[in-house]
This record gives sequence, C-alpha cells and structure tokens, in this order.
Amino acid sequence: MLYKALSLILLIIVSPQLFAGQNWQPYPEDLQSFRYSEQNLAEHWPDLTDGFRGPLPTAESVRADAERWPELYDFTQNHLRTTARSHPVLAPLSEGELSHSFDAYARELRRAWALLFNGQFQEARDLGLALGPAGYFPGLYAQALYATLVESDEHVRTQLLNEVVTLTEDIMPMAPDHPMIRFGNAYGKARILENLSATEAMGTGYTSEVIDTLEALLADDPDNIYAVTLFGGVQSGIIEKAGSLVARMTYGAKESSMDELFNRAMRLSPDYPGVYYEYARAKLKTDEEQEALDLLNKTRGMTPISAEEVLLLRASNRLRESLE
Repeated sequence: MLYKALSLILLIIVSPQLFAGQNWQPYPEDLQSFRYSEQNLAEHWPDLTDGFRGPLPTAESVRADAERWPELYDFTQNHLRTTARSHPVLAPLSEGELSHSFDAYARELRRAWALLFNGQFQEARDLGLALGPAGYFPGLYAQALYATLVESDEHVRTQLLNEVVTLTEDIMPMAPDHPMIRFGNAYGKARILENLSATEAMGTGYTSEVIDTLEALLADDPDNIYAVTLFGGVQSGIIEKAGSLVARMTYGAKESSMDELFNRAMRLSPDYPGVYYEYARAKLKTDEEQEALDLLNKTRGMTPISAEEVLLLRASNRLRESLE
C-alpha cells in the first residue's frame, strides 16, 4: 500500500509535464466569460450542477466524505504534505491534521470548481490535482472538457484522457463505490474509444468495462444524467463500429436503448446543451442526419451559464453548420 501511494504521488507530481504539457490553449477571448469564485459559488451551485455533481464543497461535506472513505482522507493528508512546497497557497493545509482545516480545504475545492466553470481549465486541473482525490473531480473534469471541446491535436487529446483514466484507476481501490471516481474513469475510456477503430477498441477491453461501470452507476442512481448521457453515446459508438447485430448480441447495445437513454436525459435536464449535442452525435453514428440536425436546432437560443455550456453550444453550432 505504501509503495502504491508513493507511486501515485510521484505520478501526480510529474504528470503535468509527462501528460498534459504546459501549453494548454486558453479559453477563447471572443466567447462569453464568467466570474465565479469560491465566495459566490454557493448561490450558483444548484443551477451549475443541476444537483448531479454532488453537494457544494463545505467543511461538512468534506468531513462526511472523510468518514465514508477514510483511505482517501489519509491519502489526501499525505499528498498535501508532499505538494505543499510547490503550491505555497496550500501549505497551511499540510500543517497538522487536515480535519482541523476542513473549512479552508473546502474553500480551495470551491475555487477549483469556480475555475472550471470560468473556463480556466488548466488552472482548475492543476489546483485540483494538488488538492488530492477530492480535487480530482473538478480537476480531471476540467481536463476531460478541455480534451474534448478545446484541444485539436489528437495525440495530446489521447494523452490527456489517458491521464484521466490512470489517476481515477489509481485511487479507485480507496473508494470503489465513489460515483464520481467511477464516472470519471468511464468517461475517459469512452472518449478514448471514440477515436479508435473497431479492432483497436476491442483490443483495449474498455468497452465492457465502460458498460459495466455505467450500468452499476445507473443501478445506484437512475437519474445520474451524466451516466445516462454517456451510456447513450457509448451505445451509438458500439453500433457504429460493430454493426447493429453484433452490437446487440455482444454488448446489448441497440438504437431503441440509445434513444431511451437520451430521452431520459432530456427529461432530467432539458436546458443542458450537452444532452442535445451528444444525442445529435449519436444519431449521426446511426446514420440519422435529419434527426441529428433537429436536435442541434433545439440548442438555438439557449443561454449558457458556464464555460462548458458555451463550448458545447459552439460545438453544436459547428456541427449544425457542417450538416446544413
């Protein structure tokens, strides 16, 4: 266990250079900007998360997580002591027991989330990883968003997503029932699969792993909109690569199930542009171009409330223009 913990700490310290590099493209200046902060995040949290990203980080929520997943708490304490020197603002958190600094720790978690919602993806990622496992959620989410919605280099995109998979797999044994860790792992693998051929995808073994994870998440919480939406996209990718018959016989993926999942997602969060964009992409994979265009048209006039939604609307517009 000690060797594994030390290996993970080393990976986190060197990973900015090894995986992500230092040249992330900034959030485009010509797009709508946002000014969320750790101070004002509470009043916006319900709208920004739709209730699907867990509670707002507070001392109480951090304490509850520490009691539920004590191994993650112990690892976080050791991790903060290791990274404090390279992140002076976090140094006070490494002094004494973290349980005495839950307020300050929660404030830094809120800051990481605010950076994410503002489109400061690299800053959110760096702060999130410095904070340890609880910070992975905004940090790696920011990284995944950047990889899928901003980064144009396929090689860099794959490196970024591979890091998401690696880091979530390393901490999963400490909290195997943690929904955000499991979802992050499935998301990274699903995005990697999108850019692989059918033969390459089969060789990774990821397809079955992603399906198993998403089915388990939805068994625990049928209204997890992110799992619902991702599962619909995964099913469309399987159908595209394997064909309808093999997809159904081997993985249980079929168009009717895909449609059911996306329709559920639209009912759960009708104002979230990501649902319509992902559903449109899924429809294109099953050769339904007009249906895809109809879905993209539904994003017209939507008012974004975060950088993520701005980028999703931009992606929707670009995809719509390519079809018109």
